[in-house]
Amino acid sequence: MPIENPYWTIYSKLASLRAADICRDTKNAIRDLARQAHLSITDTVTIQLLMLLPWFKSRMIEEIFFVRLREQFAYSVLSPEMLNIIAGYSPLVELGAGNGYNAWLLQQMSAEITALDAYPVEEGKNWFFDTRFGLPTRLGHSWTKVQKGDSKALEAYPDHTLFLCWPPKNSMAQLSLTHFVGNKLIFVGNKPCCANAPFYKALAENWKLEFSTATGSWDSCHQEVLAVYSQ
Repeated sequence: MPIENPYWTIYSKLASLRAADICRDTKNAIRDLARQAHLSITDTVTIQLLMLLPWFKSRMIEEIFFVRLREQFAYSVLSPEMLNIIAGYSPLVELGAGNGYNAWLLQQMSAEITALDAYPVEEGKNWFFDTRFGLPTRLGHSWTKVQKGDSKALEAYPDHTLFLCWPPKNSMAQLSLTHFVGNKLIFVGNKPCCANAPFYKALAENWKLEFSTATGSWDSCHQEVLAVYSQ
């Protein structure tokens, strides 16, 4: 049974326009998607101006949508195929769950998942979701329950698979490997933009790569992978 996934719905429509001829109908479809995505006036005007260019292609405006939608939903727009892979490793514990959107999707698939974040969006201290002018706000809401917890909280989930989706480029992911005592890990992200060098060094030295695939998520903007590791 299909799950409710508004992020995937918008992204799929946007990606389908890549092969479309640039005509009035295509531009109107882009305008409709901009409204659905609640783009700012500045972003909407930028898109309008880009569509005036004789060499305009829909790929040119996808990053504008990505920057807005990642804060409303998640940094990765996980396809049904990717969600099925992740759900297969239930029970899961997600660190850095943000607003809990991915956890909400997986729960709809009957996966057991605990969502953790050091700064749940309702606190107004999260720098990655529902910000304004790049600053944290209390405007956000979680799609499902997100428990307050940092990497140390992972010690309570030895029988879970650790799920990291776009961990920030700091020590968070590295510390998660220090405190996580389970033996399965799923990483989703664009590696140059996620985690730090010691994290990848620890993965290479202490973990075995079982599976890796390109996700196709926002692939006009960056290269994202889903990788499964075990110990």
